[in-house]
Amino acid sequence: MALLYFAGGVTGLLTLVFPHPETLNTGVLLLLSLTALPAGAAVCFLRHRLPKGVFPWLLAAGTAMVTLLVGTGGSGSVIVSFSFFYLWVVTYALLFFSPLHAAFQLGLAAVAYGSVLAWVAEPGLTALTALEPITLVAVVATTGRVIMWLSRAREDSEIDPLTLAFNRRGLDRVLSAAVLDAAATGHLVVGVIDVDHFKSINDLSGHLAGDSVLEDLSRAWQGVLRAGDSLCRLGGDEFVVVLPGCSWSDATAILERLRDAAADTEVTCSMGAALRVPGDSASLLLSRADTALYQAKRLGRDRIAWAESAG
Repeated sequence: MALLYFAGGVTGLLTLVFPHPETLNTGVLLLLSLTALPAGAAVCFLRHRLPKGVFPWLLAAGTAMVTLLVGTGGSGSVIVSFSFFYLWVVTYALLFFSPLHAAFQLGLAAVAYGSVLAWVAEPGLTALTALEPITLVAVVATTGRVIMWLSRAREDSEIDPLTLAFNRRGLDRVLSAAVLDAAATGHLVVGVIDVDHFKSINDLSGHLAGDSVLEDLSRAWQGVLRAGDSLCRLGGDEFVVVLPGCSWSDATAILERLRDAAADTEVTCSMGAALRVPGDSASLLLSRADTALYQAKRLGRDRIAWAESAG
């Protein structure tokens, strides 16, 4: 989201700097560009703190900005050029929203585009032919379908089919990205979770019962994690949580909520946690959290143990 706003602002300013059609409303373009740049910067710096519900509004605001650009283009070539910004709306909605919510965002963009085309058809503005909207709709539809295929393929390769948490491949990607971000923000916590006495569940009740416990746990944990947190299954009954932008105290509260959620499913779990320190790679941070997990088990299970550097 930050990239789309920032790229839009830069594109607008470049349009003003280089030769452009005289019909272009430069005042509107300048205002929107200077609005988009700080908006993109704000989303970037606050990305770990923004509630999940903000992003649909940010995308709808982007649709409104594109529609305003299209409506004030003043000539067919400018209108067509600005119309392709709608592709960013389609791309973001299909990649990051649920199918129902993505459909709403795409419907909103379609209504906005149709309305502005009807408005620019009034006398005094250069008329558009049917070619422009047909071409844009064809490009948007094709791009959207490709995005859905690629997104599904990525999810299939990174999602554990039983728990719907990230698998080891997904963990590697998520954790590597979080470590890079933490180099700038300074905050990242990784927790390794092990279900207590899980083997006895499989031995006494069968593997189907064990699978059911893992499904219930994953569902419960996903419900208490923040937007931006990630739950990953390493294998068996071992999970990893990646908590970006977290201090020691914030992470402790989240991990305690995970323990409470596990208790609601009638099992207990042991956790080892590590706060990233300068010099930690993704593998080293995960290793320190794993070492802390064994400390939690030695202390009697059903508790959180922290790697030594956390204090």
